[in-house]
Formats: sequence, structure tokens, C-alpha cells
Amino acid sequence: MFLTLIQPSIEIWNVQVDEPITTLTDLVLATVSFYAFIRIGRHGEKGRFRIFFRFYFLSLGLGALTGGLLGHAFLSRIAPGWKLISWVLAIVSVSLMIHAIVEISKPLVRVRMARIILLINWFLMPIALFLTLSRLSFSPVTLYTIYGMLLVVGSLSLYIYMRTGCRGVIRFLLAVGLGCVSALIFSKQWGLSPWFNHNDISHVILATCAILIYKGGIRVMEGQGPGISIRNMSI
Repeated sequence: MFLTLIQPSIEIWNVQVDEPITTLTDLVLATVSFYAFIRIGRHGEKGRFRIFFRFYFLSLGLGALTGGLLGHAFLSRIAPGWKLISWVLAIVSVSLMIHAIVEISKPLVRVRMARIILLINWFLMPIALFLTLSRLSFSPVTLYTIYGMLLVVGSLSLYIYMRTGCRGVIRFLLAVGLGCVSALIFSKQWGLSPWFNHNDISHVILATCAILIYKGGIRVMEGQGPGISIRNMSI
């Protein structure tokens, strides 16, 4: 049965750690993201997609790291405003993923359409940042993530797959679907126990999403090598 549950604090070497499992699962997400960032950096493929894709994972990892430490582990000892660091990084990561998916869709969509998508993003991103910072609220982050990951990344991934059969973007679609499940659990605050609450479940799902996006992006880059047409992306 799913319940709304608050996670107790623990002490490690006489230091109080709030929401320890939530902190741990945030650090797992950060570890996955940093691993992806390093591995993509060693990939032979060059290009704008690789740059956006790689730094998506860097910002995601930094957001999870700061969120775990400043937003959960030492929540009772620092000002709530420190949460803003991870929230801003979350917005940045979504924006980078939007640029990444637009980059690989360019051979398939009109130049004007790609520009419009990016212009809308550059209009909405500052608004999300302003509302998050001025209201100290996570809601703008949630709404911007829904727009970026579900509407932009999800729809363009589906379009790319329908046009090319690229199996890499299928992993993007799976990640978007799992992300929706994570958002539902987080918003409803459904948990299994005080030691595995809605935050923990959400972080585990998001770590799985990060793995899917990483593996999907690697396949896309392998199909986007020099001299390889986007039509050969079905790998």
C-alpha cells in the first residue's frame, strides 16, 4: 500500500543526516550521470549533439549531487534557499536535452521548425528560472520538465523513430514514459515505507531513466558518425 511517509534522520559519526535514503538515491542518480558524462567524453563521435548530450548529464549529476546534500542530507541545518542550486541545474539539464534532440532531428524537420522550438525554449527557460528563484518553488521546474521532456523530447523522439527506425530514440521514449511515472509518484507522495518513500522511488526511477537516455544517446551517436546518414540510425 502506498502511503505518504516522512523519512527519519540518522546520525553518522555524531553528525545528523536528514532523509538518508533519499540522499543516497540522489547520489546514485548523480553517480550514473557523472559516469555517462565521462563515457560520452571518450566517445569518438564529434558534433553539437554530443556536446549538448554530454553536458546534459553533467548538469543532471550536479543537480542530483547538490540536491542530495543541500536539499536532503543537511536540510535541518541550512537555509531552504540552498535547494535552488539543484532546481536551477535541473532546468539547465532539461534545456540541454531539448537542444540535443533538436540537433539530431534537424535532417528531418524544416530549419524554421527547429528554430521555433529553440526560440520557444529560450522564452520558457528564463521564465521557469525566474519563477523558481522568486517564489522558491519547485512547481516551475516540474512544469518546465513536463514541457521539455514530454512535449519536446518525447514528440521529436517518436517522430525520429517513425521516420528512421532509430532504436536509440526508443530508449528516450522509454525514459520519458518512466519519467511520467516518477512524476506521478512524487506528486502524490506515494511511498512504501519511511525508509523508501516517494522521493526514494522517484530517484531510483530517474536513475533508470538516465541509464536509458545514456544508452540511447550512444546508439544515436554510433549512427550519426562521419559520413553516416540519419537514415542509417536503426542500429
